[in-house]
Amino acid sequence: MLNTRIKPFKTISYYKNKFYEIKEKNLLNKWSVFFFFPFSFSFICPTELKDISNNILNFKKNNTEIFALSTDSHYTHKKWIQTEMKFINFPFISDFNHKISKNFNVLNKKDGNCLRATIIIDPNLIIKCIDIVDINIGRSVVEIEKKIKMLNFVNLNENKVCPYTWNIDSKPIDINL
Repeated sequence: MLNTRIKPFKTISYYKNKFYEIKEKNLLNKWSVFFFFPFSFSFICPTELKDISNNILNFKKNNTEIFALSTDSHYTHKKWIQTEMKFINFPFISDFNHKISKNFNVLNKKDGNCLRATIIIDPNLIIKCIDIVDINIGRSVVEIEKKIKMLNFVNLNENKVCPYTWNIDSKPIDINL
């Protein structure tokens, strides 16, 4: 899947107390993070989602939109946000029909829920990063931000690559030496 274009989709998202139709075309011209989580009303997911909410401005500064996804219905997302997750400041996408999670190969076939996966998509709808972790551990928002900065840098700087220790103030590696 890496470096391939995402497949078309159309579904419902919940954001700012409203339901919206969302398609892959809505992701054009910005970086997108699909933050798959197993299900609403769970234990680890709120800690991750709170961390994303607390850092949403950092993502926006990097022309990045965050989308949380699970196989829950948009009504379940609404209920969870209104009752326990009032701090949420990014859209929740319903993958109730499992089409998106199957397209990204992150559907847990044993229970029908999403794996704990993070997919970064570039402004041209190309998958640039896939990260899947065990259901019992949370993800680092700092690492997701770092990957977006690195991907954006190499996207804008042909023939440059970033070692793992790279940051915005360090030099990249020039592959045309």
